[in-house]
Amino acid sequence: MKRYKILITLFVLGSAFASCSKLVIEDPITEKKVVFEYFWKSVDEKYSFFELKDIDWDGVHDRFAPTISETMSDEAFFDTLSVMIDLLHDGHSGVTSTFNDHKYVGFFTRGPENFDARLLMDNYAHGWGAVKGALNHISLADGQVAYIYYGDFSSTITDADIEYLIEKYKDTKGIIIDVRNNFGGAVNNIFTLASHFANNKTLVMKSILKNGTGHNDFTGETETYLQPSVKNYAGKVCVLTNRKVFSAASVFTLVMRELPNVTVVGDTTGGGLGLPIGTEIPNGWQMHCSGSQLLSTGGECFEMGIPPDVQVDMKKSDMEKGIDTIIETAMQLILKEE
Repeated sequence: MKRYKILITLFVLGSAFASCSKLVIEDPITEKKVVFEYFWKSVDEKYSFFELKDIDWDGVHDRFAPTISETMSDEAFFDTLSVMIDLLHDGHSGVTSTFNDHKYVGFFTRGPENFDARLLMDNYAHGWGAVKGALNHISLADGQVAYIYYGDFSSTITDADIEYLIEKYKDTKGIIIDVRNNFGGAVNNIFTLASHFANNKTLVMKSILKNGTGHNDFTGETETYLQPSVKNYAGKVCVLTNRKVFSAASVFTLVMRELPNVTVVGDTTGGGLGLPIGTEIPNGWQMHCSGSQLLSTGGECFEMGIPPDVQVDMKKSDMEKGIDTIIETAMQLILKEE
């Protein structure tokens, strides 16, 4: 539990720094060349995925340094820093000024959409008549399969919410938990939800933090364990993913894939497995980027996305018939006799 609390604390602090827009420097430095160098060095010393992504950050400096002048507008300078930080290809990176806010969103453009909210609502959920807290839920396959959609880890869920659903669907053969198009949110919701599908204390991930200025300066690995809740679901579970599963939603996928009764179905997630840390640069703007790595229990880094156990894309021919190929595949896996 202690290690689980440490992980939550780190994410909360990192998110707070990353989202902070209040500028605290009393006497900001306006010389753009000075600010540029500070910005570049801050990313150089703090970012955690240079080696994984094979990024030549020195080359980025050499490319953009000649373009910086004291006569360029603040807008042009902001746009230049935004282009630079986009070269990290990291959804936890961005720049915030007094007049604009920039974040990288290209993490989910590397694959098909694999989600159609209208198709889901019209042909499966029938208008989402059943909602418990932040969890939409319906019964499928003549009551043999429960389906739960959780679209935002920023929306609070409670043990009581999940216990209600477990009781309601206790006689099903399996539960589908759909987190497609979930960009993340609060880490505590990850463990609240996942703990109801674990039967034993389970090692679910490891983490390392930047602790020096070198690109490969990290702490040793810290292990994070999932503790089971009092009321759990023992049947089959399928977690549905696509490229828009990011940050806390990717962490949820990383956690759930370690449970023996869980199968991840769909497409590779969008990644986002680095704790965002923030820095105020000398002109009073904010910069944030990933300063840690969350790893699998085997030490693998899935920052570029967690692959599913069963890869499946939504077929156009199915969609034209109102069929979600990924949901149907999950139902087949649950209903398949062992």
